[in-house]
Amino acid sequence: MRQLVAESGSTKTSWSLLEGDRLVWSGSTLGMNPYFVDLKKLCEILRSLRNNLPDHSFEQIYFYGSGCSNPAMKSLILKAFSTEFSNFKIEVDTDLMAAARALFGSNSGIVAILGTGASCGLFDGEHFSDYVPALGFSLGDEGSAGYFGKYIVRDYYYKILPTEISSYIDNHFDMDIDNTLNRLYKKEQGNAYIASFASVLSEFSTHFYSKHLIEEGIESFVKLQLRHFDSIEIKKIGIVGTVAAIHQKIIRKILSRQGWELVKVIKEPMELLTSYHMQNR
Repeated sequence: MRQLVAESGSTKTSWSLLEGDRLVWSGSTLGMNPYFVDLKKLCEILRSLRNNLPDHSFEQIYFYGSGCSNPAMKSLILKAFSTEFSNFKIEVDTDLMAAARALFGSNSGIVAILGTGASCGLFDGEHFSDYVPALGFSLGDEGSAGYFGKYIVRDYYYKILPTEISSYIDNHFDMDIDNTLNRLYKKEQGNAYIASFASVLSEFSTHFYSKHLIEEGIESFVKLQLRHFDSIEIKKIGIVGTVAAIHQKIIRKILSRQGWELVKVIKEPMELLTSYHMQNR
């Protein structure tokens, strides 16, 4: 069977066209988080994808995306697909399910995402038996790039960033305050824009400011999200996302200190998710 598989975050959507156990084509488009991208833009992204695909001779589309746990947002994604890919079977699931299938396949474990945003859930090998509500950029996302970026930008404007970090930001970002507020509140994907500032932590990885902020963010993630699963016996956790991949060492240390075992970290789930679909779909 030929199938089109997509994994979408707020920043980027990865696509793979599969035929049996063979990868026919792969590509990427903008992120399709329906909380930050409206129907018109979603359709534009899918139209661009349709024009770039080598052919349309596939039977099924599997779309995994951030923001899709909300039925209304899931419906928005389905509406966009029905507009641009009207003759195909479409299945929409969450980015957390994509992470689960990439990390554990059909096995159980605690699944987490630490990328542009943050979320976690208890996966039983087929479904999520429990999960922490994803509160998004404004209320949650502890330990994510959006979380770190928010504090970096705040500290920059409050003039409490270390001088060398502030100077670096001046040289690499447009820090006109009107531009920042416009990108955050009026343009699409404001969360992804703020999350881009988290790259500063990698540039200054040995700086006290970076170490402190990373530790504070990951400890908040453990305290506010992982503690939801304190009463269960499973203590094995797998994490997907750029933040997890870059800061794996400190994350492993903090998790171990709290009684968790970090068993797997992957930067992007698409390669392993594609393998899952080749073997199981």
